[in-house]
Amino acid sequence: MSRRSDGVQEGFREEVLNVKLAELLSRSGMLSVPESILAHEKGRRLPDITVGDYWGVRVVLEGRIEERPNVRDTLERDCIKRLEEGIAAIVIGILYPPELRNADWAALEQKLQSARLRIRVFIEAGSGDWVESNAEGLSAVLRRAYESLVREDVVNVAVEELRNGIETASQALAHFPGVAQRLRGILVLPHDRETDDVKY
Repeated sequence: MSRRSDGVQEGFREEVLNVKLAELLSRSGMLSVPESILAHEKGRRLPDITVGDYWGVRVVLEGRIEERPNVRDTLERDCIKRLEEGIAAIVIGILYPPELRNADWAALEQKLQSARLRIRVFIEAGSGDWVESNAEGLSAVLRRAYESLVREDVVNVAVEELRNGIETASQALAHFPGVAQRLRGILVLPHDRETDDVKY
């Protein structure tokens, strides 16, 4: 194996591992990945990231081989950037063990399936912690991320409906004289001379 100028051994690029992992998830029925990504024709440049679909939600797999000291920091920054760019609603950061880079092509899939991966999920509401898992465990991580995203959407919709309801009620009540005084009595609010002067 030759070495690059930064001292890292040549072998499988991270993009190859991302696509291979997406292929495993696709075959298990967990992630729908476009054929154009899975068909790795010789000489064709692979995408930097792998984009899939999970129950109608776009998912990005962003992986790095854990062989440099700052790789985790750069991966986290890139995952957050994917969210900010609106590329996907769920971004999964994956740190691959260094030995996968030099695995035999024939054994790569099996090694990837059993490898201990470090995984972190990023969604708009925040990100989880780094966890250690394998390809099968990644399915459960993805499912939990999806459920969290759906819950967040449900809460956002409920908050928006509540906000609209309060606004509508406020506007309707503002047209009736004496409402402020009655509401103060009902809600047991302290008497404030300044609010008495407010015209509704």
